[in-house]
Amino acid sequence: MPARCPIAPRVLATVCSAMVLMAGCANLDPPAKDALYQQAMAGTQVPAQWVASAQTAAFAPQWAGFPEHGTLQSLIDEALGNNLDLRVAASRMQQAAHQARLAGADLLPTVGLGARTATDPTPGSAFSANGYAVLMNWEIDLWGRARAEKMAGEAGYRSAEADYAYARQSIGALTARSWLAALEASGQLALAQELENTTGKQLSLIQYRRRIGKVSEMDVAHWTEQVAAAADVVGQREQARAQALRALELILGRYPAGAAQADEPIPDAPAPVAAGLPLDLLDRRPDLVAARERLVSAYFGAEEAKAARLPAIAIFAGAGRFTKDYSGLATSMQSWVFPVGAALTWPLFDAGRRQITLELRTEQQREALALYARAILIAMSEVENGLTGEQQLALRERAIQRQFSESSRALELALVQRQIGQFDDFDVLQRKRDLLRVQSDLMRVRAQRLVQRVNLHLALGGHFAPEPQAAPAVAGQPPAGGAPAP
Repeated sequence: MPARCPIAPRVLATVCSAMVLMAGCANLDPPAKDALYQQAMAGTQVPAQWVASAQTAAFAPQWAGFPEHGTLQSLIDEALGNNLDLRVAASRMQQAAHQARLAGADLLPTVGLGARTATDPTPGSAFSANGYAVLMNWEIDLWGRARAEKMAGEAGYRSAEADYAYARQSIGALTARSWLAALEASGQLALAQELENTTGKQLSLIQYRRRIGKVSEMDVAHWTEQVAAAADVVGQREQARAQALRALELILGRYPAGAAQADEPIPDAPAPVAAGLPLDLLDRRPDLVAARERLVSAYFGAEEAKAARLPAIAIFAGAGRFTKDYSGLATSMQSWVFPVGAALTWPLFDAGRRQITLELRTEQQREALALYARAILIAMSEVENGLTGEQQLALRERAIQRQFSESSRALELALVQRQIGQFDDFDVLQRKRDLLRVQSDLMRVRAQRLVQRVNLHLALGGHFAPEPQAAPAVAGQPPAGGAPAP
């Protein structure tokens, strides 16, 4: 159990001087970012350049082919203002700000006011003492335990702050992806309806040919089946559009009624993106900053556990007025008292509680280091996959664009052939159906490429809206206002 003993006032000055000198031995410098990275990535070779490279561009709605102040930006702003997941992240950041302020409370003295009054002597005592007093108690942070706790809390706040920033970026990316999904679903529905209409016209021509004996009933059955299949595709596209709109509305914080408008065309993909260098991600991606700050917090948590095993010295001082009534006597004494002193607490035996706490904090530090390394590798993998996907989808889009050009040319030639009597309406409609299928594939790959562009922008640590301005903070303290309103 801890041993506690009072220190006489005459040695207080000597004790305090020694504590000030010994306090300089505490090492509370936070670990350097480069050192943390080297520890996390020990044994892993990171290239100086991305394996998959890219050209220049910078994110904005027009970076994905949309107008700068168009629907996409307004939807992102609405999502950042109303999304419920973002409100949860903002609340967690506010809680972390309170925890950080609470963690530094042990660095300051505590002051208390006490009073007592009684008409009878205290049981077991020869006299009763009535009066009031103010007492200050201050534990000297000799070994840096309280400072380590405070710095761990501040690192935890910075981690929550980075988590909130990443949540904003993720909501922006999710809004952009959902908007693209809604646009594609609307476009695919329009193409499916046009394909159904074209197939219906072909069926009408086949039925006319059947009546004049040019085709068999088998041909009529085949094209009737084609019309039914086209109608089924329309139903699927209607369902997909409704689901995409409801998903978008849910992100925006609206009731998911499926009533949102998504009638804009999907734009052509713009120029490639500038990826930067791999190590740039360490400061650019908020989720990596959050993982690093959790590692710093775990580091100071271990330092706090180390310091908790060492002796603790507290000083106290106060002032009060007491009345002492002696039992059986008619006399009493009134006086002012000014207690001052110091106390030493040394954990000699606690059943291994402090040692186990230190071992636990050390393992938490190792876990945070491994999680930081994993977060770095995942982030780099996301960028590499994004760059590779960008290149592959660009190749696919060019190939399908050539198909679309040739299908359009074939339809134009069929119209010419019909004018000179070489083709009839049925052949022209068949070329139109082929063009609609290729147009559907082109729309799909363009949407996929823009979604990949959004994913790549998020992987590179890009923003989807201006970040909120934090309130001014005292040096070494989190902002007084905590988290900004979402």
